Parts: sequence; structure tokens; C-alpha cells
Amino acid sequence: MKVVIIGAGLAGLAASDALAAAGREVEVFEANPYWGGRIHSVSEGGFVFDEGPHVSFTTDKNVQDVFTRGAGEVEEFSARITNAFRGHWITHPAQCHLYGLDLGLVTDCIADFVSAQQNPPEMITYADWCYAMFGKTFSENFAFAYTRKYWTREAADLSTDWVEVRMYPPKLKEVIRGALEPEQKGNFHYLTRFRYPTKGGYQSFLRAMVRPDLIRLEKRVSRLDIRGKRIFFNDGTFSPYDRLISTMALPSLIGVISPEQVPREVQLAAEKLSCSSLVLVDVAVNRRDLFHHHWFYVYDEEISFARGHFPHMLSPCNAPEGQGSIQLEIYHSPFRPLPCESSNLPGRVGEELVKLKILASEREILWIRHRDIQYANVIFDENRAGALSVIYPWVKSHDIFLAGRYGEWGYLWSDDATRSGWKAAAQIINPDVA
Repeated sequence: MKVVIIGAGLAGLAASDALAAAGREVEVFEANPYWGGRIHSVSEGGFVFDEGPHVSFTTDKNVQDVFTRGAGEVEEFSARITNAFRGHWITHPAQCHLYGLDLGLVTDCIADFVSAQQNPPEMITYADWCYAMFGKTFSENFAFAYTRKYWTREAADLSTDWVEVRMYPPKLKEVIRGALEPEQKGNFHYLTRFRYPTKGGYQSFLRAMVRPDLIRLEKRVSRLDIRGKRIFFNDGTFSPYDRLISTMALPSLIGVISPEQVPREVQLAAEKLSCSSLVLVDVAVNRRDLFHHHWFYVYDEEISFARGHFPHMLSPCNAPEGQGSIQLEIYHSPFRPLPCESSNLPGRVGEELVKLKILASEREILWIRHRDIQYANVIFDENRAGALSVIYPWVKSHDIFLAGRYGEWGYLWSDDATRSGWKAAAQIINPDVA
């Protein structure tokens, strides 16, 4: 049996490593000239930037072990996170730390929180969930504003499938205490401690699962013949397979299958899947003491970026001595276009960093660049669950196994993606058990 894997990202590498260890014939085809997928790290002039803000906070011992073997040396931190809101910096999560904000706003947040606890609304959409958990004032000033920036949709357009532990529903005394004192002790966030490789960026965590002899780079899928079980590439070559693991974006997977082989209802389902895109802005700075926190969220909608972090604070090897780095995320989609051309965003970001007082002056910037990334966040709207209920069983019936954030079309963290690859491999190795 020959297994072909599309994509040499985290899930694809985890699957290939497990299959090879079990003695299966496997090949991994990757469109990029490098392995790592969204976990890819790049280096320029002594600065290391990942493809987004990646840190590992998994409690899964198996994932921890394989990541540690890959990285060799690991840095460990207690997470420091903050929020920018109308000229204030407030501790994360904001719902538990309203101290120092406008007194009228804080009063309304508390009053509406009490009202929501007494008369919780029916929870169908994410907006309903926010109203029930936080009350009207906090939801509309904080949660909904950030939702537009990060998800590029209104909260009323999202389901609650993704929420799980990602949003903390506070208790009344936590809201009140957080309004009365600048910081309160408590476990309010899913992420309190995290780990990061000492050298090589986040991509180093994957190295223990990389089997170079199995990976074929710069092999972009152009067509998939599911009847003949052949996968064709943009260079004119093809490969036969018996089982296929796909980590490529699910709508793209359906799009490359020979059209006459895809039922109309599956095509329509794939067309209903939505995802945001991302402009990443990397900033090299001629100063290291930029900030006290590892990353921050920005609720102000006039600021282009939704989130930012400081790569040099994750490892001393991520920037030259005495210098620092910042990475900002600007999300967009047909529902929320970019505020300007992506090529103009680095200049705008420089001005905004000064406005937020992270930089004293734009003259502190050594260089600044941007990267356009097609797939960012899978959008959990009203169409997603129904579309997946059509697509999942159909691809499985054709010996296609889905893995990874974009393969499964879900909200997977690094450990989730690793387990997703292992699970796909297990379904092939032991189909009766898996």
C-alpha cells in the first residue's frame, strides 16, 4: 500500500513520520520550496520571524516529547499578555481587568453583566454567547470590535463551535475586583505558561518528525483523479496512491479533483466554506527593550492590526544582540477588506506603533516588510457545519483522509494539528481499530 500525503506542514509531517515508523510506503508532496507549512520560520539579518504568533502550551506529553526532541533546547515562560483599548493598556483578559477605564463604561459593563446573569439570552450565535457571558456593554465595545478585526465578520454571523476554552466567562466578583484594582491573581486564560525553541524559530519543534527522503518539495497539486487514484502536479509529473492524506485547504482539495468526479452537492458545500486571509508585518527594531508583554490584542478598530507580538522576547536567538522585533497581524476577507493596499501597510503600521507608544519614533525601525498569506482563520459561520457534514463522508469514501487546520477546516492549535496527523496515519495503519 502506498500512502501519499499532500502538504509538509505539521499534520503532514506527523502523519508521514508515524506511517514510516510503521513500515508503510509514504511520500509527502509540498507546494513550497520548504517544509513546515504555517509553522515555517524565516531568518534575515539575524532576525527570526515565524509565520504568525506560534508558542506551545500543550499539556500532551507525547506532543511535548516530540517537540522537545525536535528543538533540542527550549525556552519556557509565564505568559504576559495585555490589551490596547482607547489609549489604555489593560491586563488580559479584558473582561476581568477593566481598572482605569472610563468610569461610565466600567459601570455599564458591570450593570449589564449582572443583568445578563439574571436573564441569560438564548445562545445560538457567538453574539448571543457574548451577551450571555459578558453583558451588552462589554460585548459591543470589546468582543464585537475584536471579532470584526480578527474574524472579519460580525459576531452575529459566527457560530459558537470554536469558543470552547478560548474565551473566559468571568464570575461577578472577578469583574468587580478587576474594575477596582489594576491586577488580580487568577487563572483567567487558557494559556499561562508556554514553550518556544531556543534556536531556529518555532519550526524547530517539527524537526524530529522530518524525514527528508520522503519529502518532495515544489510539487503543487494541479489535478486529482480519485477514480484512477493518481495525483498530478504542476511540473507535469504524477504519482499513484492507494490512500491519500490531505492537509491542503479543503476547498482547494475539492477544487483540484476532476470536476466530473465530484457530485454537485459536494461542490456546493465546498463553495460555502469561508476563511480569512492575513497580512503579516515583520518589523526589525534598533532597540530591545520594547515592551514588557509577550503579545497584545488591539480592540481599537482604527488601528489596522488585531494582534502583535515580540519574537525577540521568545528566544534570545530571534534577534541580534541589542535589537528587537515586532510582528503584527492584519486580517481581511471579502467581508472586511484591507484598509489600504497591502504594500502600503508597513508604513501605516509604523505610524500606529508610535501612536500606541510601542515605538518612540519610526526612526527606530531598521527595516519593515509584509507577507500576504491566503489562508488564515477558518470562519465558523452558519454554513460551516452543514458543508462539512456533506464533504467529510464523501472524501472518506474515496480513501482520502483529512488532517490539519485547513485539511479538516477547523480551529486547530499546534498540538491539535500534530494529533490530527497521527490520527490520519492510525486510520490507515489500523483501520479496524481507528
